[in-house]
Amino acid sequence: MESGKYSYMAEATALFRAAHQVFDDEPKILLDPLAVTLLGSDTEHTLHAERERHASWHAKRARTLAVVRSRYTEDQLVAAIGRGVTQYVILGAGLDTSAYRPGHPGETLRTYEIDHADTQAWKLARLAEAGIEIRANLQHIPVDFERQSLLDALTAHGFDLTQPAFFSWLGVIYYLHPEAGIETCRQIARCAPGSQLVLDFVVSDALLSESEREAVATVSAFVAQRGEPWLSRFAPDELQGLLRAAGFGAVDYFSRERATATYLKDRTDGLSLDPAIQLMSAVV
Repeated sequence: MESGKYSYMAEATALFRAAHQVFDDEPKILLDPLAVTLLGSDTEHTLHAERERHASWHAKRARTLAVVRSRYTEDQLVAAIGRGVTQYVILGAGLDTSAYRPGHPGETLRTYEIDHADTQAWKLARLAEAGIEIRANLQHIPVDFERQSLLDALTAHGFDLTQPAFFSWLGVIYYLHPEAGIETCRQIARCAPGSQLVLDFVVSDALLSESEREAVATVSAFVAQRGEPWLSRFAPDELQGLLRAAGFGAVDYFSRERATATYLKDRTDGLSLDPAIQLMSAVV
């Protein structure tokens, strides 16, 4: 990401979540009314004005990923709270609204939003403009994953390494060089037993068909032109091995097929998941 600019993809992802609230059938996969609010008072009007674009196959797949990965993460958070997790860390938070939605399962947890300084400053300005309150048990911490230690930043702001934590890391690792991404995983694995990481990742070309590889190349070129190139890709078994080597015990690959069966069964609005970006969970 270019210095001095907020993340283009953070804004795009929020728009995908907002479009889900406006266009897609009930029940919503992710109920996130603040996605519309945070983007500005004219968001719903703009979405309707661009209805045709949001109805395209590519747009539907993009927003399916945005809402399914968030819903899966929130479902995993609920389970983690049941195991005694007391801290919630949102890595690469962008315009994620989970720390602001009333009734969100993590609202009573000590919560830390981590992001690049420029994107975080932009988000705080959006929150202020929208009149969205920042709860007392939430902190915003700027971190550059390529250059800074995540745990150093967290512990400097009161994060307790002796208490289990839940880490949401969506839409980030593929924008990092592989070693920076895995080093962050190693640091998370040093947290208390019971800590959990949920992340998404771009699948290696070898697991995709020719048409799927072409689609990935198109998207990769698009985001690279906006200063946010994809730098890391993994085969699922490769990433599982790297997470275990980093120090995690239980590692679960939540495949496209499992995600589809869990969240998209019997839907009639055309939402579907692209095979190129998939989900993984790992528990210390």
